[in-house]
Amino acid sequence: MTKKFWKDWQNRIGETKDIELNVCVFNKNNGACYYHSVLSQVYNDKILKASFHGDAVDLVIERHREKLNFKTRSRQMVVENEYLTLHRTEIKNIDFIKY
Repeated sequence: MTKKFWKDWQNRIGETKDIELNVCVFNKNNGACYYHSVLSQVYNDKILKASFHGDAVDLVIERHREKLNFKTRSRQMVVENEYLTLHRTEIKNIDFIKY
């Protein structure tokens, strides 16, 4: 991520839809490269807090996960906070909410 885009993102953190990391995962079937996403669009994960310091950002992400309850044999939605630190060079792209 360029320094200019990094600065712009700091002003638009509330509009962040997804963060793609520079981690490429190859699909063995078609050989395509897929980049790792930080936020899940399926479970509507969202950023609760972002603290920028230099070329790094500390994120608090609200994660919604579906877990299986073995006692009742039913599925439950669980909400957990995840704390993540990312460096500017680890980020490939930021997707913003389109209005």
